[in-house]
Amino acid sequence: MKDTVNKNRQNWDDYSPAYLRFKHNEKVLERIRKDPAQAFEKGTWQQIQRCFPDLKGKKVCVPSSGDNHAVFAFAWLGARVTSCDISEKQLAAAKQKAEEMSLDIRFVQADTMEMQGVEDGKYDMVYTSNGVHVWLDDLPKMYRNMHRILKKGGWYIMCDVHPFQRPFGNDFQVVKSYPDVGPFEDEYNITFAWRIQDMMNAMAESGLHFIHMEEMMDEKDYEYPFWLSLEDAVKGVKVDAEDVDRMYDWRQNPAMAIPQWLCVVCRKTE
Repeated sequence: MKDTVNKNRQNWDDYSPAYLRFKHNEKVLERIRKDPAQAFEKGTWQQIQRCFPDLKGKKVCVPSSGDNHAVFAFAWLGARVTSCDISEKQLAAAKQKAEEMSLDIRFVQADTMEMQGVEDGKYDMVYTSNGVHVWLDDLPKMYRNMHRILKKGGWYIMCDVHPFQRPFGNDFQVVKSYPDVGPFEDEYNITFAWRIQDMMNAMAESGLHFIHMEEMMDEKDYEYPFWLSLEDAVKGVKVDAEDVDRMYDWRQNPAMAIPQWLCVVCRKTE
């Protein structure tokens, strides 16, 4: 476990400057400031609103906060937010950006499977976003800590790449079987391809009470289609509408025939 965490932490520390050069671009952040819903997949945002019509004053923790887009969005909505990540450089960059934007956010360096330094039973919501589960080698431990830091009646909401996407590589070619969860190691990191049952069983065993699930297709987006890199989006690269229509049509692009995103809502009932 320590090898996984340490290798992935080092990778993110090394990659962070290039990654955040675009993720923290003023154009990207201004889009979220004007409309915090832009930090979330549409179906996930609907579930957040259902659980919290008003986030003002609510305590929210975002483990594996990454680019901190969700963290900034919650803060702009008036929540008291704690951002956690294993990467010191990710957190330092996000803290600097938060100060520039006059956002009062608490930053804690913590492994999402441990959540060290995060208080028991204090949070109204814990939210994890796209790209969290792939880095974790112990889902039950992660979810026990999600349960631990939530207050009674608190909500856990997650959005991540749908596990049905994991068997496929470029051009929708099968590169692994669905039951093969890893670990998969290369020069830079160690990743996992958890199944729906792995996630749901870990949630249930932690004591979290399952409330709702959304399996979401990719929303057609003419400004930021899924294949457009963030660097090109920031540069304002234009895309052809016919290409967008074609790529979002499952009859022409088989990848669009299965869900892209998974959202799960749970609650701490005791």
